[in-house]
Amino acid sequence: MTILKQVLAPYALFIVTAAAFPAGARQVEVPLQFDHAFIRQALVAQIYTGAGEKAQLWDDGTGCGYLKLREPAVNSAGGLLRVVTRGEGRVGTPIGEKCFAPIQWDGFLELLEEPRIGADQQTLQFRIVESNIYDQEWKKGLLTGKLWDLVKEHVQPKFEAVRIDLKPALDDLHDFLPLVVGGSDQARIEQMLSSLRLANAAATESGVKLDLGFSVSDVTPAVPAPEPTLTPEELQRWEQTWQRWDAFLTFVAKQFATEAGGEELRQAFFDVLMEGRYDIIEALAPSAAGAPDPTKALFIKTWTRLVPVVRKTATSMPGTTAMRYLSFIAAGDALVALEQIGPEVGLDISADGLRRLARMVAPTSVQDPLEYSLAVDPSLRQTFGFGPPLPPPDLSAEPGEADAQAWWRGLLAIRAAHAAKEQPPPKALEQWAPPDAESVDAYLQAVRDVLTEATQKSLDKGDLPRPHQDLYRKLVRATAWQESCWRQFVRQGKNISYIKSAVGSTGIMQINENVWRGFYEVRGLRWDIRYNATAGSEVILRYLKSYALTREQPPGVPDFHARATYAVYNGGPGHVKRFLKKGTSKTLNRIDELFWQKFKAISSGSEDSVARCLVGG
Repeated sequence: MTILKQVLAPYALFIVTAAAFPAGARQVEVPLQFDHAFIRQALVAQIYTGAGEKAQLWDDGTGCGYLKLREPAVNSAGGLLRVVTRGEGRVGTPIGEKCFAPIQWDGFLELLEEPRIGADQQTLQFRIVESNIYDQEWKKGLLTGKLWDLVKEHVQPKFEAVRIDLKPALDDLHDFLPLVVGGSDQARIEQMLSSLRLANAAATESGVKLDLGFSVSDVTPAVPAPEPTLTPEELQRWEQTWQRWDAFLTFVAKQFATEAGGEELRQAFFDVLMEGRYDIIEALAPSAAGAPDPTKALFIKTWTRLVPVVRKTATSMPGTTAMRYLSFIAAGDALVALEQIGPEVGLDISADGLRRLARMVAPTSVQDPLEYSLAVDPSLRQTFGFGPPLPPPDLSAEPGEADAQAWWRGLLAIRAAHAAKEQPPPKALEQWAPPDAESVDAYLQAVRDVLTEATQKSLDKGDLPRPHQDLYRKLVRATAWQESCWRQFVRQGKNISYIKSAVGSTGIMQINENVWRGFYEVRGLRWDIRYNATAGSEVILRYLKSYALTREQPPGVPDFHARATYAVYNGGPGHVKRFLKKGTSKTLNRIDELFWQKFKAISSGSEDSVARCLVGG
């Protein structure tokens, strides 16, 4: 089974067999789920409008007759939606200042409802099929018909009048589908839009589900003939594609995290963003011309992570915001379902399609959700708990290829400082690479000072418990050793340039410029060893706290927290336990083993071992 098929497997029920439809037409059913919390919000907004979520459903004005409800709860029972609410009531005849023969009730009211689609085909409604009155002990007392009549007259009509407006979701899907399906065939688009409908409303264990359905006719997809190499035009188009996807993912993750309540949900959206960006890194180089557009696979992998978090967030949102979220989910689910049908539907996740999908999340935003920029985004950092941007890089001149004289001046300054047992001036490490064994000791001490300073800056924030601080210091040094052999720059012929990988990771900590786009200044990552080290230290601290220390150390696994942190640093949040899994590739196992050896060397005080790779590098 291919990776894409594995990801799509949970969505298999989206597709309804096309046997009953005309040849070449596929029927798609997209489930729209309303959780119990969402239904409860609708009840509060439409019935329990008094202070403290209370409802006064009847009051005769004398004090002898009233019916009040409070504390609504929603769940499911026996295939029906079950609403339980506390209530109190009185029925009596006023005589002077007193009530004659009053009937008092204080207990619970239970309503069992059947969800259904309104005649207007744009609302979700509820029909009461049974109602029960209980006392405070959940027993049916001897209540008179008068009180029961009040429930039927004032309660049941009020609850059956509750409406959940589905028009926004229908309108969003109506506007969205032509942007991703149909191409220039107007008749095909009209056929698809005219088939949009609601069906199959039913209570589930978690709430109410109904289907948004539509049919789409097949097309004959064009199959380009593959070529042996990518042309410059193909490379440019491919780069625009993944950058467009990255911008969309960043926009929606940031928007959701901004609106989400609580650190747990914000962390979950950060996970989705990071995993999505690491996915992009894995797909960063297409194998050959004619290779499939990566956006579909990237979308589906991210969607399976994103939807549960969005759904959970929606349950705590006001009705209009929750409906926006559900519209977003329905549109994305439609894409997944269409992708599973196959290329016959002519699916194309276009730029306009992604923009329209993003607008469902933030309809009033003036920002282009597909704008790709390497600039630092202070609000992105703040949203995901990184605080204000790091101080800008301290560069004496515009970065470029270092000339020999500047390099030698740095070398001499480092040697002199080492001989005097002093720290070299800050500029001495700018564009400097260790040339030979004679300078290695001086260089090691200078870089050790840089890493110590960077680590301390993160510790000064005061949010890492003291018992873990020594582990963190060792972790930063071992990571810098593993990633770059403590190098920010390398010699390329007569010139000096920053060290970089094929997928865009730069500098001493090999910070990937795309994964951390918006969090750090690219110029500093490339040309300022202190800035790069500080960024890497900040990332390691976040990964240590959020992914490693949140897990207990398994028995018999030494240095688990250090190894887990590095696995995330190297591969993303989904890799936190990869070094414990049997199915991990030999390449990743080798990377994890090499890091572990370096971490043990740092822990035993063998930091000078870094010199071996410096002299040979």
